[in-house]
Amino acid sequence: MNGRQLYRLARRLSELACQANIAPGDRLPSPGEMAILGEVAEHPGCSIRQLCERTGFVQSHVSTIVAGLTERRLLVTDTDPADRRRTLVHPGEQLTQGVDRRRWSIDPTLADAIGDPTAARRAAALLEELATLLLDEHRPAVAQRPSIPTEGKDCP
Repeated sequence: MNGRQLYRLARRLSELACQANIAPGDRLPSPGEMAILGEVAEHPGCSIRQLCERTGFVQSHVSTIVAGLTERRLLVTDTDPADRRRTLVHPGEQLTQGVDRRRWSIDPTLADAIGDPTAARRAAALLEELATLLLDEHRPAVAQRPSIPTEGKDCP
């Protein structure tokens, strides 16, 4: 696999994640919105600056996304009582309900995408293994190539 294939795979997995987490009638969030929603769901009460740091997006992009998601009642913002210049972002009621959906199994989504139930189960097992290898925060630190800045893009 090369970098281009990895990027295409990541985009496809992102599309499948959206499909697995969206109920009929829901508006499909953009990749940037998904990144912000995921961070706020995991870190309620975080600041705009923290969202920028975690997503790699510029402040103006994060602020625009947060404003749009607040209008849709997916997020709620308030002013930090300790520093009135900071905006804190919390999940809205609709996001909290949506987080429960993120716990749904991806098996039906994979079965629809692949078409073969046996191959879909194998893909689910491979994704589980890949997640264990790449998302485990307890693995030893490995030297990495310097990252390329992606400021302002939906590709953190």
